[in-house]
Amino acid sequence: MISKTQRKRILIFVAVFMFIMLYNFVNTFIPGKTHDIISFAYMGFVVVWYLSIRERVISAVMRRHFLIGCASLVLLFLIRICKWNYFGMFPVANEFLQYLTYVPIILLPLVSLNISLRVGIYDPKRTREMTTFLWIVGIGFCISVLTNSMHDFVFVIHRPVGETLKYNYGAGYFAIVVFSLTCVISAFILLVHRCSLTASRRLAFIPILALILGISMIAGYYIAGGAPKLLGSKIYNIQEAFVFLFVVFWESSIQIGLIPTNSDYGTLFQASNLDAFISDTHDQVVYRTADSLRKALSPESTESSSDSRITSQEILGGKVVWEDDISKINEIRASLLEVTKELSDENELLELEHETNSKKEELDSLMSLYDELYDSVRSEVRTLRALLSEIRKDEDLEKIKRAAVLGAFVKRRANLSILAHNAPDISINELEYALRESMYYISLTKTKCSVMVSGKDEVSAEDLIRMYEVFHAVSLELLGTECNIMVNVARRGKLHMKIMADRIVNSAFAEEIKEKFKGGTEVSVDKQEGITYIVCGV
Repeated sequence: MISKTQRKRILIFVAVFMFIMLYNFVNTFIPGKTHDIISFAYMGFVVVWYLSIRERVISAVMRRHFLIGCASLVLLFLIRICKWNYFGMFPVANEFLQYLTYVPIILLPLVSLNISLRVGIYDPKRTREMTTFLWIVGIGFCISVLTNSMHDFVFVIHRPVGETLKYNYGAGYFAIVVFSLTCVISAFILLVHRCSLTASRRLAFIPILALILGISMIAGYYIAGGAPKLLGSKIYNIQEAFVFLFVVFWESSIQIGLIPTNSDYGTLFQASNLDAFISDTHDQVVYRTADSLRKALSPESTESSSDSRITSQEILGGKVVWEDDISKINEIRASLLEVTKELSDENELLELEHETNSKKEELDSLMSLYDELYDSVRSEVRTLRALLSEIRKDEDLEKIKRAAVLGAFVKRRANLSILAHNAPDISINELEYALRESMYYISLTKTKCSVMVSGKDEVSAEDLIRMYEVFHAVSLELLGTECNIMVNVARRGKLHMKIMADRIVNSAFAEEIKEKFKGGTEVSVDKQEGITYIVCGV
């Protein structure tokens, strides 16, 4: 879903783009017009758009490719300014600028395909080989265009003395057209194929429309033999067509979720169940949870109340402050003091005995819960203790990472058991929180993880715990290996979890996990083309 901030940004970009196009159209009818203003306006538009991309797009490699694409668009307009205003009367320079125009035209589709190759889960080695090959081909085309005067492979130039430069298209030109179209279309097909978000696939028609319209604008330019005109004024030039195709296509892909971005962090923070806020370096609140926060959480407050404890943690660019509720602990302390006083009074002995019995039952229930918690993580606790003992001796980084993974599981498994103790059904979001925390520590190793959870329903706490235990068993098996794990949790009548790993697990582990979770949980392990699929359902 597009947020209000994103919609405002889109409207501003569209308004600016339409204003520049409108000014370009009416510029013909304005005395003393200058085309340089239009070219510099488009260049400024492209630069501002790239700055927004740099803030939003997560992948550094993608940002570098977007930079190359935007630089190519700016180069198109710089070439146009040079041809129209400075070198148009010099045949040799004009011919070279004509060749140079096709360098960004070749780079833009090439960059688009390189961005698509890095969406979703991909094989780094194969992707590196593919991108190397594409860059070799693309640079080869650029060199063939720039050196066309030596071989006339791309353009067959006719150089009559005293006449305007004329040329026909050579075989190299049509090869460049086929290469560019193939890159653009392949980029979109690969982009949709790599994306695992159902909502993104459903909205894929938006970038399709942008793609069709942009290609149609370019085709219309060449079919008309130049810029299409209306009332004697140019509607657009080839440079504007490429700006529209590149910017609109990729912006629409970003907005519908085909490209991973860091947008809407504020919305996610507000949707959390924390009492907290995030402030900048000047203690100005940037994000605040949707809950009604007490005065103790205001940035001006420096002391905690008796029933709360304020904790802060420095983060990049500011700090996060949250409140721990200790009112229950204070209540227990007060109750114990009251019981101590009542025991000193013999007249209230019977009443105190009854109250003590009630509290004993509650404590017995809690002790039973703690025993159950320990039994459920006994193996992990033993392993964790052994790792911690070894770490004190040699400070092995890999052991520290493994200990962090085990510690996260013990913490989250205990939390789920406490929730299950209070209610038979709990929110599916609790499974997502547990998976994400475990994945954070797993990702400190060579193993990378991602998760997608559909639905906000409440499900059986027992089923949800088994799902988390299945994931933990799989992650421990693959921990430290160079692989990617993707987890998809959905409610399809019953709770369903699918784990995909681009590494084959051994047969013994497959049989072991099916045997371990066969009671009440259906676990299947399938291996296809180097990928292991583990499906868990109840």
